Amino acid sequence: MSAPQRALLIAARELFAERAHPDGLAAALTFTGMLVLLESLAFGPGRAREPDVASGVFWIAILFAAMLMTQRSFDRELEDDAIDAVIALPGGRDALFAGKAFALGLLMVIVGVAGGALSIFLLDLEIALPGHLAFVVLLGLVALAPVIVVNNVVALRVRARVAVVPILSFPMLVPQLIAASQGSAAALAGDAAVALSWGALLAAFAFVYAVLGLTIVPAAIE
Repeated sequence: MSAPQRALLIAARELFAERAHPDGLAAALTFTGMLVLLESLAFGPGRAREPDVASGVFWIAILFAAMLMTQRSFDRELEDDAIDAVIALPGGRDALFAGKAFALGLLMVIVGVAGGALSIFLLDLEIALPGHLAFVVLLGLVALAPVIVVNNVVALRVRARVAVVPILSFPMLVPQLIAASQGSAAALAGDAAVALSWGALLAAFAFVYAVLGLTIVPAAIE
């Protein structure tokens, strides 16, 4: 079995587990929806509709939702020691990272679409460049997954993993959060060049952290 096939097998296993016990996805969707709703109430209808505010709060909600989903995913692995069986397979460490990141990316697309639709509906947002917005949001979601999975693996055996993972992840995710927020705000406001520039930067982040994950995850699991 090739490396991509092993990664896809882990991803399929992750998606089936989430389908059987969708508590992680449900928590992420609920958290995102509640934060968007609170934003519309806290900032007021005028301020909340501004592109920079709407974009920033959306991406903060997505970031925390991704944390919830990933930690729940690894909790399932540790509850029955299933992760040890995966690691013991040939190429299992690389497949674990790639499969988890791929599955998380797919699930975050679901959360992102739901959160985005709710933001547009509640805040009555006007989208000047919907295609550019979809491009930036997709790349932002893809770029989140490798960082969060890597940090969960690094802190896998730590007792206070729930606290350690955000501490490790947030400094690394600040540049991505800025890029995603600025790119989304530019797409909402109608600035195509700026939106594409931030999107390209997000693509670079996704590539760099994917390579970094494949490099350090096997050693981290040791």
